[in-house]
Amino acid sequence: MGCELDTAGVAEAIEVFISGWNDHDLVRHFSVFAEDADFVDVVGRRMRGRAEIFADQSARHAQRFAESSVRTLDLDIRMLREDVALAHYRWEMVGDRGPDGSGTGVRRGIFTFTLCRESGAWLVVAAHNTESIV
Repeated sequence: MGCELDTAGVAEAIEVFISGWNDHDLVRHFSVFAEDADFVDVVGRRMRGRAEIFADQSARHAQRFAESSVRTLDLDIRMLREDVALAHYRWEMVGDRGPDGSGTGVRRGIFTFTLCRESGAWLVVAAHNTESIV
């Protein structure tokens, strides 16, 4: 399988992540995370394992992110090996109500994903989300 097909598979996994968020379907959103995935959220909290990540993010999504949506500003994928990829996903979010419920306007940031192909499927094994102030 060539790198072009692998890159397409990685992009597909990221699209599931995005569309799951926008459809407010967090089961689908995190279905592309490995069971033992690591995640550092936008405020620097580290979570381990899909179950912990899902529980934390589901609670947040039900409150401040219930009406949010994200769009892709840029997706850059670099194949590290035929079964390992590094993806940088620049995002823009609207509809975040903020921690106090007053709204935050437009937010932007970047996710760094490490994905591995396991049994033909691309799964996120590590993710780090950083908000951009520019």
